[in-house]
Amino acid sequence: MSILGKHSPKLKQLQQLDKASVRRELGLFLVEGPKLLLEAHNGWHELQEVFCDPARHQFELGVPCWHVDSQQLDRISEAHQGVVGLVARREWPALHTYDRLVVADGLSDPGNLGTLMRSAWAAGMQALVCLGGVDPYNPKVVRASAGAIFHLPVYRLQSTEALAEYQLVGLSPRGGCDLYSMSWPQRWGLVVGNESHGLSTGVKTLCTIPMHSPCESLNAATSASIVLFEYRRTRLAISS
Repeated sequence: MSILGKHSPKLKQLQQLDKASVRRELGLFLVEGPKLLLEAHNGWHELQEVFCDPARHQFELGVPCWHVDSQQLDRISEAHQGVVGLVARREWPALHTYDRLVVADGLSDPGNLGTLMRSAWAAGMQALVCLGGVDPYNPKVVRASAGAIFHLPVYRLQSTEALAEYQLVGLSPRGGCDLYSMSWPQRWGLVVGNESHGLSTGVKTLCTIPMHSPCESLNAATSASIVLFEYRRTRLAISS
């Protein structure tokens, strides 16, 4: 391990990674806390460097590890727990190689997007597509994903052109096909709309979760989780 001075260019670069534009330009993002750091090390992205307070943690992960104090870490991260990691974003295969997608259509809440990633990975979906909304490598999204972001392919698209060959199923609080009567396509994407404005992407099929009448709607990530695990249950029942 090496000691990193408080005026080090490395620290300045880490501070700049709080901006989405810098993360996209450099292809780098931060991981906060020991649990997520170990998950990143075991995931598909490349863990490049570790910055930790030696009074709290010692890491031997086969990458450069720098000693910094907690005050320096405070300038980089609001939830570091004594350690942050620098991760290089992986380039994934072409999107069309996957059959089962989750599409985040302008989700703006980092917690919702991170939770959606976690549910998508746990339910066996193959990739997550972001159309606008919060940056998927925002530190709050990374934390909320609970490690899923290191295993699930994530794409950020400017248009729906690459989704033309998928049957898109949108979530709607009412008026759609009853979730428990759905006939699931082979090549499809679940579209989860913005928390306030709903869907902006054109979908051919709407899916509605039956609810007790006084309840108007569910949280976006919660709704998606229910649908994804019902799809998984149905798919497993067919294959067994």
